[in-house]
Amino acid sequence: MSAPAKRREPSIHEAPAPPRPARPPLRARQATGGFVARPSAPRKGLNPRWLIAMSLLGVTAFALSLLPSAPPLGSSLPAEDEILAYHIEPQRDLVIKIPAEIDAVEVTTWAGVKADICDSARRYPYGFVAAFVNERGAEVARHVYDLESRVSCDPDRPLGEGEYAARLAGGGGAVTDPRSTLLITHDVLPQGGQVRLRAKPAVGSDGVPIDLTILSRLEGRYERSETSRALFEQSLDAEERRQMGRRVSALGFADLPEPARRELLQGWARRLEAGGREGLDYEMSRLLLRRFRMPYPRAEGRGASEFVVGERHAAALNFRGPLSLDIEGPPGRTVRVADGAGAAASVELGPLGRATVRLSREDIRTVVIDGVGPDFGVRFGAPEAQAMQQVGEIVHPAMPPPAAAEGPGAGPASASGAAAAPAAEAPGAAAAPAAPVRLQTPPDVRIVRYLALDPGDPVIARMAPGQELLGLLIRAEIEATGGANQGDATVVARWGPGPSERAELKVTLPRSRFEWWNDGFDASEPRLAILRPPPGVERIEITGDARTRVRLRTIEPGVNETLYRLPYRVELAEDETWRYAPFDVSTWTDVRPVNLDDLERKERFSDLREQVRIERSGEGARSDADRPERILVPEHAPVRRRLLMPAWQSAGEPSPGDAWTPLLVAKDVRVDAEGAGAGRLSVVYRAARGSLGKEVAVRVDGEVALREPIVALSGALRVEAPPGVRHVEVEGLGEAGVAYTEAPPANGGAIVRRRDVFELTRGRPMTYRFRQEPGETLHLVLFVVTPGENADYRVRYRIEGAKPASREAAFFRRVTIPDGVLAGRGGDLTRATLWEAATDRRGADGVGRSVIRLGDDLAPGERVVRLSLLGPQAGDAGETAKEVWVGAVLVGQKAPGRDNGPRLWVEDDP
Repeated sequence: MSAPAKRREPSIHEAPAPPRPARPPLRARQATGGFVARPSAPRKGLNPRWLIAMSLLGVTAFALSLLPSAPPLGSSLPAEDEILAYHIEPQRDLVIKIPAEIDAVEVTTWAGVKADICDSARRYPYGFVAAFVNERGAEVARHVYDLESRVSCDPDRPLGEGEYAARLAGGGGAVTDPRSTLLITHDVLPQGGQVRLRAKPAVGSDGVPIDLTILSRLEGRYERSETSRALFEQSLDAEERRQMGRRVSALGFADLPEPARRELLQGWARRLEAGGREGLDYEMSRLLLRRFRMPYPRAEGRGASEFVVGERHAAALNFRGPLSLDIEGPPGRTVRVADGAGAAASVELGPLGRATVRLSREDIRTVVIDGVGPDFGVRFGAPEAQAMQQVGEIVHPAMPPPAAAEGPGAGPASASGAAAAPAAEAPGAAAAPAAPVRLQTPPDVRIVRYLALDPGDPVIARMAPGQELLGLLIRAEIEATGGANQGDATVVARWGPGPSERAELKVTLPRSRFEWWNDGFDASEPRLAILRPPPGVERIEITGDARTRVRLRTIEPGVNETLYRLPYRVELAEDETWRYAPFDVSTWTDVRPVNLDDLERKERFSDLREQVRIERSGEGARSDADRPERILVPEHAPVRRRLLMPAWQSAGEPSPGDAWTPLLVAKDVRVDAEGAGAGRLSVVYRAARGSLGKEVAVRVDGEVALREPIVALSGALRVEAPPGVRHVEVEGLGEAGVAYTEAPPANGGAIVRRRDVFELTRGRPMTYRFRQEPGETLHLVLFVVTPGENADYRVRYRIEGAKPASREAAFFRRVTIPDGVLAGRGGDLTRATLWEAATDRRGADGVGRSVIRLGDDLAPGERVVRLSLLGPQAGDAGETAKEVWVGAVLVGQKAPGRDNGPRLWVEDDP
């Protein structure tokens, strides 16, 4: 009968099930481990001077004990326990005698590894073979156990100093966290016998042997009767229960399911000794133990070495500049790479399962990688010098070196939006030089716990005093193998017995390409549902479909913005935002259900794996064409200007209708063959003052296509040009001059996005008017420009008549704050150019972004939003802007017949 191996991570203090009696002195303990205690020497009389000296030392020691006990740098903390551990070796058996009275052997193992630095992300695989020999000397069973562990160590101190999980008393490398394996013996050795342990050769995931030593402690489990178990459980105090629960779970003893508690208490353990003589039949080492554990890296956003992609699943990697991305996977499979918002390019993995994709974008973006056909495993890497281009809390372990020669189709490819076909290597080429060090660049994965709903067993939420809203983040579980692209979720909230004291939500959610549940199911995209119960409600019972998962949330009092944690606090494009990035401050916070302990005992939870990535703002749209937004124009026609904001367009990406391509230097652009701009180039320019009276010329493919005198500092030119890729150059504008064209860059590159902005001063408010339909959740995004500098601003907003509708018997999605102050700083978003400003300086105007949220908690109707520019608050050290320029975009609502939004400027307007 096979004895299953239980793979769990016990606490460092490896106490057996019952509390141990007081430990004898070390010398007495050594007698049980093969050592003989020395007889004590006869007592001698004490000198009175020694008594005085010892008294003084005792007083000093007591005073020192009251001082803080933090260890100095350069020293390790004292051990909480120490044991004599047996070596399990590959060359000889470690023989353990098994008494007939025990029913199982618990083997706790550590791995002593050769390491010079603290790296808690590295995994150390190892294993051993257990042969079961009965009382007649016959082998009756043999089982192989494969384990994996890592080293818990203090990353801020040298290895072997500070906190640790385990270390050798004599030094000499690092020791991994313990792993416990339960060998069931009562079936295979009913009359007792032997267990012989032998180590397997340790080999890493790259096939390279690992030099390590397996250390072990072995304990026999003697079984309790049912009555004895019940009495023993009643005798345990709170601390003893906590220590026992830590051996098998982070939940604690009281939170363990009943079967787990019964198994934990059904036996008591006694150390088993190895047969033979130390040094001849086995080796031993002194092992020092502490309770220290490094957090599991995946929970901190560090990915695994291999990732699954395919037509239904994708990987997201965040980068801040160009790099050469290595992709390794099954030979012959095709991966698709989309660098930012650009079109995906296909790259085939060569005969050795490798391709290199060159990503050329300079900005911060997410690279999305999926595959053709069924799912397959891949891993990603980059040269050591470029690995730090990845944004996030990422551990970059080394990758194995590539093969000396790659086959056809595995050579370099380019992916600046559209990858070229991989180039085959020339036959007979000379041997390549030694490959540079490559580091893994895994996706940034977070683990988040959701609660599973049940139609008859509710999740119970408590409403705190003063809490008006309860938020539910809802996802659905979707079969990964059924091909479904959506899942249904049902949530019912009840706060009383009456028919009106409930709210119900049924929603169909699309499948996520990037998220999945730990138990193998696909996950849907999330939906935030908000409930406003009647005043005085203290308890809400939440039930629903068994495939629905929820997290309880509430608004964090006094927090009006989300501040991401470093290194995610970086500048993104104007219409982009982080998704699932960790934060220091958030407007929403998770709350714990009242019956969480009971739910966890029933295993009513699922762990979701999320990928941190950058997405467009709005409803998760993937392109400009389907992004639900409209540009708003304020009433009473205030002064307006065009704002040119830097952006990036990938090759193959559809060109937004409000984009210009800079012509500071000669550039390849693509001339349209259809539409209003077919067969021509529109060029706008601003000339240096010294260029007045001279000529401006436009060259297309090296030939002068148009030449005109410069009679004003700004102007527009129209040039006939055949459709296709054209090399365009503008001459004669002077060093301070600049020109732009509406034609997109042919191979991707820098562009500017044009946005109409309007003047807002302290003496003249600004008013926007629009209609909100039933069930709409809208974001009014304001781009606030401080001319010529980075400056602070304060803008008060008021939504007239924005009184929340009564939504006590229904869920809604967004909460409205009807008035408030938007404080920010121009330049926090980017630096841009006000095109019509009377200055030769470019990129000197600071741009900030603020958001006004209008939720579906409002009754449908017309909305009037008024903006007023405020001065500094009392006590502020600095001055705020006296004049700003504001552009408004309403996200969540398409304009009728939308064509990239209303235009306030004709094409050739200077």
